[in-house]
Amino acid sequence: MSDEFPAFNIALGKTLIAAAWVDGELNQQEMACLKNLILQFPGITFEDWRRLKIYLAYPVSQCEQNSIIQQFTEQVYSKDHRKHAWESLIAVLKADGRINEEEKHFAEEMDEALLENSESFLRKLKFFLFKDSIKQTEPWKKNVDSRDRFIHEFFDNPAYFLFRKILLNKDIHIPHSKPELQKICLYASILCWLSNADKRITLPELNSIRSILINTCGVSEEIAKCIQDVAFSIDVSELQLSDLVSSLRDVSSNAERNELFIAMTKLVAIDNNVNDQELESLRTIAVYLEISNFVWVNSLKNIVISTFGENKTSL
Repeated sequence: MSDEFPAFNIALGKTLIAAAWVDGELNQQEMACLKNLILQFPGITFEDWRRLKIYLAYPVSQCEQNSIIQQFTEQVYSKDHRKHAWESLIAVLKADGRINEEEKHFAEEMDEALLENSESFLRKLKFFLFKDSIKQTEPWKKNVDSRDRFIHEFFDNPAYFLFRKILLNKDIHIPHSKPELQKICLYASILCWLSNADKRITLPELNSIRSILINTCGVSEEIAKCIQDVAFSIDVSELQLSDLVSSLRDVSSNAERNELFIAMTKLVAIDNNVNDQELESLRTIAVYLEISNFVWVNSLKNIVISTFGENKTSL
């Protein structure tokens, strides 16, 4: 039945994420449980899941929690909805093997809210009178208390989105413009993805990224550290990498892209141990950035020289 009501499924997804955040943290077990549950909701698309990720990015505040619950209870019209929601909620709260006091209190409040709203005579009457229009309810509403209004910005540049949020709580002088910072955050995200291409991040790579942000991008060490920390906290898929690199390409000149790409090749070679996975990742970025064949070939030669010495430059 829930497959006919996309707004209910989206609202339930947000509610389950809020439940997972209620104790102030979101662990790997809860994350896996949320993904498994939400992607199995009838009618939920991969794009819906991408949008819901903005609610996974950082803890849900009390104000947001109240707004999410209010939106959700407005979509619960039947016992089937309530039963499905309650079973999903319990699964999320038990994902890490225990339910603490905060989670228990949250679950009790949710149960009361669901009972009050789903069993209401007026709501049942509204459901039967306006069933067709209810099915057409817009799943993604841009109200002032929701993160939904920031979704496009989050997709385009999640590192900048989170970096800006951190700045609200830190006393850091930022001499750079918003477009400059957005470009730097895009670049940092790509660097962090590249350094983790072989599933192993070394200290030299960490230091190299920090150095690139300071020397190539011209930010202070404090800002570089903050951006680097944020960039590493984001799990960038190859699909998202395409979006990030395309965004960087669109806001940078050809000369800038070449300079940035050359810095990336130095990052790959920093530990003098370049493998096939790293080279393939670098090639992927070169394609997305539209790096010329001349720059690509010379970059590979520099990697070989850096890794094996001057006498092995043939590819």
